[in-house]
Amino acid sequence: MSNNSIKSIRNGVIASVVAGVILLLIPQVRELSITAAKSIWSFCIWCWDSMFQDYSFSGWFFLLLFILAFIGSVVILINIADMFKQPEHKDYVSDNIFDVNWRWDWRGVNISNLWCYCPTCDATLVYDDSTCHSSFYDRSETKFICENCNRQTMGAVAGGDKSYALGAVKREIDRRIRVG
Repeated sequence: MSNNSIKSIRNGVIASVVAGVILLLIPQVRELSITAAKSIWSFCIWCWDSMFQDYSFSGWFFLLLFILAFIGSVVILINIADMFKQPEHKDYVSDNIFDVNWRWDWRGVNISNLWCYCPTCDATLVYDDSTCHSSFYDRSETKFICENCNRQTMGAVAGGDKSYALGAVKREIDRRIRVG
């Protein structure tokens, strides 16, 4: 026998067994469904009949209380869900880090559009990371320079180039969120 015919026989046997099991379960699932539907219907009938029984209060009054309690519970659950949807740090979109003003947006839980601005004139700062690409300097850092304030250096991040500086600012933002 070839390998293909063995596989086709095996697949046929598996399909037959699965079909047999499904056919055996259909009557039991049907009986369970009918029993569940009858139980739900009896409960509804009992609730309807109990509304017209003689109590110190009318059954309709209890129904009204139940509806109001249900609406109140739904409102409370919606408010609790809203509290968890919007974390408090989503409003945290600017800060003074490394002696310059930084602004950013939130995309989910990630920081986006992160950049720095001059603390004096609020102009967009440019970066100078030339010390990172040369062996003449013993210390690599990225300087942030304001072109409006006579090319004055407003701040610097020691340790690496522009990508490193932006990463350091993101880590500082994360640290400030964690410590409050």
